[in-house]
Amino acid sequence: MTPSRPLSGIPAGRPVRIVDVADKRTRLRLLSLGLAPGTTIQVWRNRNGSVVIGRHHDRMAVGRDLAERILVQEETP
Repeated sequence: MTPSRPLSGIPAGRPVRIVDVADKRTRLRLLSLGLAPGTTIQVWRNRNGSVVIGRHHDRMAVGRDLAERILVQEETP
């Protein structure tokens, strides 16, 4: 089992599973986007600004501050 890391530290092209969030506000924001702990997502882009993630055929950008509060584990392909 790989250790959990902030989403902001995951390079593009990696599938990850959301394992935890830092606070209630962040958890509610993720739930409003349809992302709950246990959800597997793909990191499409991670540069200086926002982190672009995808799930199924949907893609969305989350701000760096939000990405730092989302803990994920890398999934093995």
